[in-house]
Amino acid sequence: MNTTENVKLDFEFFRNQFPFFETGMAKEWSFFDNAGGSFACAQVIDRLTKFYRENKVQPFAHNALAGAAHDQLAKGRSVMAQILGIPENTITMGASSTQNFNTLAAACVGFVGEGDEMIISQQDHEANIGGWERAAKNAKAKFTLWEVNPETAELELGTLKNLISEKTKVISLTHCSNVVGTINPIREIVELAKKYGAKVVVDGVSYTPHSWPDILSLGVDAYGFSTYKTYGTHQGVLYVKENFMPLLKTQSHFFYGDDPTYRLNSSGHDHAGVAALSGLGEFVETLYDHHFKSSNLSLKEKAQAVSGVLLEYENSLAEDFLSELSKLPVKIIGKTKMQGRESNVSFVANSMTPKVLADELAKKGVAASPSHFDCYRMMERIGIGTDTGVLRVSFAPYNSREDLEKIVSALKEILN
Repeated sequence: MNTTENVKLDFEFFRNQFPFFETGMAKEWSFFDNAGGSFACAQVIDRLTKFYRENKVQPFAHNALAGAAHDQLAKGRSVMAQILGIPENTITMGASSTQNFNTLAAACVGFVGEGDEMIISQQDHEANIGGWERAAKNAKAKFTLWEVNPETAELELGTLKNLISEKTKVISLTHCSNVVGTINPIREIVELAKKYGAKVVVDGVSYTPHSWPDILSLGVDAYGFSTYKTYGTHQGVLYVKENFMPLLKTQSHFFYGDDPTYRLNSSGHDHAGVAALSGLGEFVETLYDHHFKSSNLSLKEKAQAVSGVLLEYENSLAEDFLSELSKLPVKIIGKTKMQGRESNVSFVANSMTPKVLADELAKKGVAASPSHFDCYRMMERIGIGTDTGVLRVSFAPYNSREDLEKIVSALKEILN
């Protein structure tokens, strides 16, 4: 297998995969709100356009037009499974990760009952907290927050060890927080959970944009993420382990109960949106073929190799940004070095609110977002006002060195 060793990103080639950078707006703005949603690659846009132009029909009817639409829909699902290296029947496609996690939580009443417990991380986006709290209430089970350290905003494994018991049925947490950025030790948590027979659910929405996860090697029971943050359409992808699905209560039409791909689909498919995801496979192939010698690798192996090249470049930008940010009058949330984290960098300035700072950056052509980013409970825990939140600067591999220089220069002018 080819490795990423000594393979450097051809930045211009990569950036040219995104039509946005051909627009006038791209020349005016440096975009650092990637954690809120990335630009779509040309391959996905082309597939989406093709579906709407040629096959915007019901994919399940008995005619050639419907057959073509069905083939595109099926290919979108298949490509996602291939990129992730998981069985296709373990994927549920939903309108969003929020919907998928809410639906999964509701489905857990199939095996969680009175007196049982769900442990949910406080570091999570509310999309992966609120649904579990409601499900626990409905099941008359105990809902327990795995609280972060109020000084560091980090989850600590020792805290979880003190919480977990034989009554614990579900542990759900983020792979990495969309505010803190620390990559949590999922494999260690899975090993701990196994000792008590608990299921582990992971929110990968903030992790997957930076590196395609190797879900099977993590050993998790469920893993979800959003493709509009991985250069695709606005879809939620939910993996559910084959031996976990039968424990869950059907959340779709009753006659779909035996079909694992529909069992947790509570809204039906966005046909065009799912079909367009096949473009992500073409995107991976294009980048792989350009950076590596051709081979007979699987799409998952190619995706992992491409991720390595993109991640090295992206992290180099974020490392330099953290270094410069550390010299300014701000408080960085989470680690101040890139080791053990990903490139969503959140901070608060000493002299102005995040919103004012975002407005000042916008005047200089820099897009970054102020918010609590739906991590409401964690913000309260670490003493940051939920009305003001933090400023988040989130990187993607299409950010240039010039973008980095622009935001650093702007922050120095505004804050010094």
